[in-house]
Amino acid sequence: MTIKLKKLKFRPSNLKINPRTLFLLILLVVVIISSIAYITSNIHKTERIFFFPDHRSGKTVGESRKVPRIPFNKEENIDIFLQELLLGPINMNLDPLFPVGTKLEKILFRGKIVYIDLNFMALLPDKWAVHDFENSILLIKKNIKFNFPYVKKIVIAILGQELEIDV
Repeated sequence: MTIKLKKLKFRPSNLKINPRTLFLLILLVVVIISSIAYITSNIHKTERIFFFPDHRSGKTVGESRKVPRIPFNKEENIDIFLQELLLGPINMNLDPLFPVGTKLEKILFRGKIVYIDLNFMALLPDKWAVHDFENSILLIKKNIKFNFPYVKKIVIAILGQELEIDV
């Protein structure tokens, strides 16, 4: 048994894309992909203001940053904020609140009260800073109250021992 195929005739396509149209289509696809990537990467970020002392004048200066935000989790959002705060300022003219190596040991948010526990590095003097330890404590409280207005009280401890400083 033999099968014979008829001669198939191919017609050239009438769809012709000129280079200009092709360039515009590629550009449109790139813009759409970039927009989607930007929206999805920034959907869970929020802008926060970080306050640090100016190195020259000692005045408090605000610095804006975008930080991750976890919806409906106030304690985690405060934790993320404090981790960023302890890293120090981006602007080189500003001083960090605490010496390098200061870490957040624990944080609790219960009943509109934030409990913060720092490691012992917070107690060490920073020879380059123009502010003192009490001012650092004031600024950490100012940062939290400004960015999280639902917080009514802040309790700061170092190595589990609550500070007995009247600030």
